[in-house]
Amino acid sequence: MDNAVRKIQDHLKLYTIGQVLGVLKPDFSDLSPSKLRFLEDQGLITPDRTDSGYRKYSESQIERIRIILTLQRDQYLPLKVIRDYLDEIDAGRKPLLPPTNPGSLRKGQRFSTAQLKAETGLGDLAFREGAELGLFGAQPHSSHEVEIAFALVGLEQFGIQPRHLRGLKSAAEREVGIITGVTEPVLRKKAPESAARAGHIAREIAERFGAIRSHLISEAIDSIEN
Repeated sequence: MDNAVRKIQDHLKLYTIGQVLGVLKPDFSDLSPSKLRFLEDQGLITPDRTDSGYRKYSESQIERIRIILTLQRDQYLPLKVIRDYLDEIDAGRKPLLPPTNPGSLRKGQRFSTAQLKAETGLGDLAFREGAELGLFGAQPHSSHEVEIAFALVGLEQFGIQPRHLRGLKSAAEREVGIITGVTEPVLRKKAPESAARAGHIAREIAERFGAIRSHLISEAIDSIEN
């Protein structure tokens, strides 16, 4: 297909960040807006912008994101290698990916602190403050901790540092306290299904907390916009 025709077709439908997440999250459950913005900051993707500055993604850009995430997940390639690979493709060449060393891979996507920082761009000070806040444990780090690092990097562009999140952490701990208070009697029954039932209850409560929190924040944002 001619490049000009492809560009016209790409722009027939443009996707918001939320719509991109809807397309890709079934395959990449840890994908988030902050990770998309980080990939943009690293020069891996270049979304279009509306006159108001909102990001919009074409179908070819979504496919590019899918390639990046697949190479990260399945081949554990660092972003620099992926960027070089995509640059070669953009230049019309057919590059070969470097062979992956199976011995260097961690099952369940576990990361050293150095890998976490390299993959997300999180600085030493932000990591240290995040660890003091309890956001990061000892290495190796889980994919959830990597996602937290992406979120912290995204917040830095607004001048928000991990030390500013103490209130957020305290609120989360209060929610956990409420959830624990509800689930402890279930666990004390020591029935075969107690743990599974307690886990189900905990997730149900957490989802409702999240819905209320989202509503309160959305109302505040609506006030700002209006």
